Amino acid sequence: MTQTKTSVGFTLVELIIVIVILGIIAVTAIPRFLNLSTDTNIAALEGLSGVLLSAANLTFAKANVEGVANLASSSVDIDDDGIDDVDTIFGYPSGERVNGIANVVELGEDWAYGDTFGGTELHITRASIAGFSGITNNNIPVRSPNCYVTYRPPAELGDRPTVIFITSGC
Repeated sequence: MTQTKTSVGFTLVELIIVIVILGIIAVTAIPRFLNLSTDTNIAALEGLSGVLLSAANLTFAKANVEGVANLASSSVDIDDDGIDDVDTIFGYPSGERVNGIANVVELGEDWAYGDTFGGTELHITRASIAGFSGITNNNIPVRSPNCYVTYRPPAELGDRPTVIFITSGC
């Protein structure tokens, strides 16, 4: 009677091939998982842009009711307390960090923001990117990481505000 030898397990060559294949899969998959913070930052900025435009439209509606939507410079009372809360440009909130769009949206601790000289634009980024939260009177720290949103009020009557994304550094 002859006995046949049956092999159980992997050979060294098969084991090395499996390890190499797993290494290739890991090298191609890991960058996708490491890139989630970029996607998160971009999604947060996209969500914020929707909030900014909605707030601008609501302010415009309030300016229409108060009869100041056609004025190049005015202000409106958002919360009906008798005090004008938001400076407007053709009915839309200005880009000022204090009495502009930031006052309508009420940005919390998750955001850092600053305006350009004269309040013509407001730049907003995530506090985790800027390294601080809240208002700054210098917009360079907000813009330097190249991951921010810019709110720009209308330049003339009939225009609408614009929101611009800069995401190359997210």
